[in-house]
Amino acid sequence: MRRRNVPLIKVSDLKVVLRRLSAVLLFIIAFMTILLSKVDSVAIEAVHKVVMDITGPVMQVVEFPSRVIHRIYTYFYDISHIYSDNQELRAENKQMLILQNKVRTLEVENQLLERLLNYVPPAEATFISAKIIAESGDNFTNMLLVYIGDEYVQKGQIVMGDESVIGRIDKVSGHYAKVILVTDINSKIPVVIERTRVRGILSGNNTETPSLIFTRSSADIQEGDVVVTSGVGGMFPSGLPIGFVSSIKNGEIAVETMADISRVEYVRIVDYGLSAEDENLQSELMESENNAR
Repeated sequence: MRRRNVPLIKVSDLKVVLRRLSAVLLFIIAFMTILLSKVDSVAIEAVHKVVMDITGPVMQVVEFPSRVIHRIYTYFYDISHIYSDNQELRAENKQMLILQNKVRTLEVENQLLERLLNYVPPAEATFISAKIIAESGDNFTNMLLVYIGDEYVQKGQIVMGDESVIGRIDKVSGHYAKVILVTDINSKIPVVIERTRVRGILSGNNTETPSLIFTRSSADIQEGDVVVTSGVGGMFPSGLPIGFVSSIKNGEIAVETMADISRVEYVRIVDYGLSAEDENLQSELMESENNAR
């Protein structure tokens, strides 16, 4: 009887081997996939770094003009705001000075008129602004020429700088007006010492420091005293600041104006309702007061 041939590897054993090989193959594939993903990530990062190194300087060069333009725009934008804020502060400062003068005047008037009845207050003042276009300062005159345009201005109206009285309108011709300064030799303004209420006349002498005249020798006047308008004659209302006593020598009282007239560029022409009769009345009162002294 013949013997049958038995296969060396059984089918069941082959299945086990194939299963193990497939498991190992899957593990290898997974490992390679992970490895390749890591390699790709590193490669991408390296490429990204190279690109950044190349494009970084280029982007800086491209963005430089925009940054410069932005800074210039910001600079001028800030300057414009600073200028507008400065203009607003100047306007507020002028209003504060006007209010300060009004308060000072009211305080003095309240002290003098608190026991009086039926007091009639002066009319409200109006004013316009005018630009100085010429000036004359010599041994004979101290004048300004201002442009008033079509505004109504008449002789005798008060001319003020930023803080104080600097003169009055002397003549009007067309769009121009001539201002006689408080320093002019022809200028005579009734004034009062704010601290002691001593009255006098501020007389120009064609110098930077007009003189305070027609005051008693025994009057209480000290250096630094503020000189304001007295309101005598009605041409100037009382309490408008003009200057302060700068020196007292040999009976001569020099007054320094609060405004630096040489640096004034714009003036305010103030109308207190003065008429020609008021100006004549002031001249008569000043003359009678001078004769009495």
